[in-house]
Amino acid sequence: METDSHEDPPANSWPPESDEIPAAAPPSPPEETEPNVEFVWSTDTSSPTGFSPWPPPEEATAVAAEQRPGLGLRVGRTARDIVETVILALLIFLAVRAMVQNFRVEGSSMEGTLHNGQYLLVSKATYFKVNLGFLDFLPFYDSGDDPERYVFRGPQRGDVVVFRFPNDPRRDFIKRIIAEPGDTVEVKEGLVFIDGEYLKEPYITDRGHYSYGPEKVPPNNYFVLGDNRNNSYDSHVWGMLPDENIIGQAWLCYWPFSSFGLVPSPNVKPATFEEPTPPAAEEEATPEGGVEPTPEGGEEPTPTNPERVAPPEFMEPTPPAAEELTP
Repeated sequence: METDSHEDPPANSWPPESDEIPAAAPPSPPEETEPNVEFVWSTDTSSPTGFSPWPPPEEATAVAAEQRPGLGLRVGRTARDIVETVILALLIFLAVRAMVQNFRVEGSSMEGTLHNGQYLLVSKATYFKVNLGFLDFLPFYDSGDDPERYVFRGPQRGDVVVFRFPNDPRRDFIKRIIAEPGDTVEVKEGLVFIDGEYLKEPYITDRGHYSYGPEKVPPNNYFVLGDNRNNSYDSHVWGMLPDENIIGQAWLCYWPFSSFGLVPSPNVKPATFEEPTPPAAEEEATPEGGVEPTPEGGEEPTPTNPERVAPPEFMEPTPPAAEELTP
């Protein structure tokens, strides 16, 4: 009897005798490999044995202390900045104050030009003076008896000036310069004469009812009057104004806004002096033949134009309240 014998093929035999092809095994994921970086920690900061991405705690504290200023240093810097700002603001204020100052008009002595309640800017720089006596050591220069000189110009006739009242320097007045040093000033029934010539003043609306002088203006002094001649306490009452009392020239009116503009200060020069034109005399009408008729009954006729009465002599008015300026 025959029996079937089956022998297993060798393990390494290829291809297998069977027609079946074994399924391919799925690819395995790549293995993650750590970077070849070795961190070596060392507690001995004096002799490191490896690389460390962070400095030791002691060094980190020292670096932070150097980069961050302390509280006292920050306070000191802030205080210095504040002091510098205050000093700079003070210097600017003093510089502006030395050149310009504001005032408020109180009173009516300058009515026609300025009014009560107006605010003005007064230019001090216009009348700046410098003492040139320090140059007397030069052999070719002599400052003379009066070494002070004006940087720009001195006060002139027609200027509206603010000054300290000579009889009370605590009070500030505002008036117009009428006569300069060396002029002989005289007021005849409100008409102003300088060195015997009539001064035509376009800035007044009503002439004064008083007389003054003649008087010569001494050196370094000025004769000032208000534009409202009948309501002004000025040089015709208390005398001349020393130039050292002058604060500055009224320059600009800035309030109220409707009056905004430069303060008019016409420089009236001697060339503009004109003799006043006397009023034309009124002629009295007489009938033809030159003889007035006598009414029946022998009574004197009543004139149709009665004779004008001459005005009384002008008397020195009582000084009104002085116009002051409030800084």
